[in-house]
Amino acid sequence: MGIAMTIVLGLTLMTFFAAGFDYLGKRAKKPSLESAEALKDLEARVKRLEASLGERDERVARLESELQFTTRLLEDKTKGK
Repeated sequence: MGIAMTIVLGLTLMTFFAAGFDYLGKRAKKPSLESAEALKDLEARVKRLEASLGERDERVARLESELQFTTRLLEDKTKGK
């Protein structure tokens, strides 16, 4: 009778431990509200940075075209003559 109780108690404890660790593992994998808010903040920051990068690219392109225009104006026109 003692061996049967030991086996039943062992199986019961194994089931409880497995269920407990399964619960803890799922709870650790579940995203928390803090990480969700941090993710939204990061996404907003990336969008602002991409917009800023687009504006900077436009400014650089305008400066390059102005520089080409200025260079053409400053070229010596008398070299070929």
